Amino acid sequence: MSGGAVTRKLTAILYADVAGYSRLTGEDEVSTHLQLATGLDLISQSVREGDGRVVHYAGDAVLAEFSSVVAAVQTAVSIQRALEKHSVELPEDKRLTFRIGVNFGEVIVDRDEIYGDGVNVAARLEERAPPGGICISDRVYSDIRGKIDVGLIDLGDQELKNIAEPVRVYRVLTGPDSGSGALRQASSRKKLNRAAAVAAAIVVVIGTALWLQTSGPDPTLQATAKPSIAVLPFTNSNSDTKDDFFSEGVANDIINDLSKFQNLLVIASNSVSAYKGKTVDVKLVSRELGVRYVLEGNVLRRGERVRINVQLTDGTTGQHLWAERYDQVADNIWDIQDEITGRIVRTLAVRITEIEKKRVLAKSTENLEAYEYTLRGQALLARQSRTENFEARNLFRRAIELDPNYATAYAGLGWTYFETVRWGWTGSPQEAMQQAHDLSQRALILASNDISARHLLASVYNTRRRHDLSLIESERLIAINPNDAISHAQQGIALTWLGRPDGAIRALERALLFDPDMPPDIFWHLGVAYYLKERYVDSAAVLERNIGRKANSFWDYMVLAAAYAQMDRKEDAARAAQAVREIDPQYKRLMRFGQFENSADIERISEGLRKAGL
Repeated sequence: MSGGAVTRKLTAILYADVAGYSRLTGEDEVSTHLQLATGLDLISQSVREGDGRVVHYAGDAVLAEFSSVVAAVQTAVSIQRALEKHSVELPEDKRLTFRIGVNFGEVIVDRDEIYGDGVNVAARLEERAPPGGICISDRVYSDIRGKIDVGLIDLGDQELKNIAEPVRVYRVLTGPDSGSGALRQASSRKKLNRAAAVAAAIVVVIGTALWLQTSGPDPTLQATAKPSIAVLPFTNSNSDTKDDFFSEGVANDIINDLSKFQNLLVIASNSVSAYKGKTVDVKLVSRELGVRYVLEGNVLRRGERVRINVQLTDGTTGQHLWAERYDQVADNIWDIQDEITGRIVRTLAVRITEIEKKRVLAKSTENLEAYEYTLRGQALLARQSRTENFEARNLFRRAIELDPNYATAYAGLGWTYFETVRWGWTGSPQEAMQQAHDLSQRALILASNDISARHLLASVYNTRRRHDLSLIESERLIAINPNDAISHAQQGIALTWLGRPDGAIRALERALLFDPDMPPDIFWHLGVAYYLKERYVDSAAVLERNIGRKANSFWDYMVLAAAYAQMDRKEDAARAAQAVREIDPQYKRLMRFGQFENSADIERISEGLRKAGL
């Protein structure tokens, strides 16, 4: 670059990097290196065939540029298909998979190298792609729309590391069935790319082990590289128990804020609720929940002031790491929570950017009264009572009157309608489900990252048997909040019905890692996924433990009978089948298996049921 002059140009940038390269190298350095060499050759060939240019290689990463955005995306798709075809004979845990990001933007040119934000965005998009997947920016989407026969998932606006402004991100589907003759959104009932299921495969069996074991948490959880923390229910120090909702809300908000940090493993609120109102031994809590750090706190409200005391302890040693008291006017409750969250994160040395902090700590209302009404509504909704459901509905409506732009209140109101369908409290289920759908959409218009609203929308799609759309919403949720147990559970449920048991098992086990005490229905779906994978022993183990956790175990006995029959455990199968007959002699509930996307999965279940005499 001569005389200080800077040469700039617009170009399409492709950035590819190996997923999990360090792990694979540690397991088998020679084999991994040979795979990498082959992979880089395939990428180079594809780039040349797409009229592109490899700018440089950096270890296991490749940077290339194209004069055509369409050519860049077509090349990315051909690369992933070629790599998958090449590695199809290898065990899944031994495959070398690349992530790819494609961006179109301005770059600085210097001695045949390119630099600048255009390259940086492509690299950050690559990080958002699943192994074997592709992510593109909205600028790329605009240029390829209607020109390439692939499907896309809109992941919404994403904040990318060291990029000042959010970027709208799309995931490209590279499977053979992903197109429709024109570019389309991936909301049809076609199967999604198998690579999307691989994205959840960080932990394979930890969650199940945590639940099935009887002698304490799985030691592999303790060995995780992420700092792990449990936030115990905060104590209400007021004499009036009607203020319980406030202390619970403060603790839950801290859990939600912490859960959004990708480098922190946070135990879900369901799993810590058993400690409410109890004097606890922090070391015991640490062992029972499999976490290192435990946060305790209490809340005292006096007039217009609120006092919060918090204490962070290393549960493995019992050492107090940090304690603080906050005494402020109630209007500053959000600042108090934000300060606590930030202090904990700094204490645990979690690396976060200022942009991530702003995203995580953002609140969707500044109206304290609306916030309190919403907290009260959420507390009533959790009791799953018809009367209290309608009381909660009125509270959410009052919150919306106070703040018509309060997304969380709209989501809460939508959940009240969803619950009336779930529990049979309405004579107009279709109308109620439509209300739930419309309110979730209203909330998402106001706040696209509102977790409660996206959970609601995913649940509506699941109830309507649109499991493809439920899967898309669950993946959006995971992108927003990677540590949320319910998001991974919803992903696993959708994958179960879509006939993708490998991905379903990984997602459901990961959900149980974050919340070992999830609702019984999650374990049932895990049992079904194991069954579809012909892991009958695992299926039976999960279902046996799940029986008794709920009032009606019809579905557990049903699949358990089929699993026993497939293992040729005839007496056990007969006992389970008899339990089915005693609960429902007419088998009227068998219609549930009609949710399977593939007739082969229905037949696999039916085969076991026939063997069991059902």
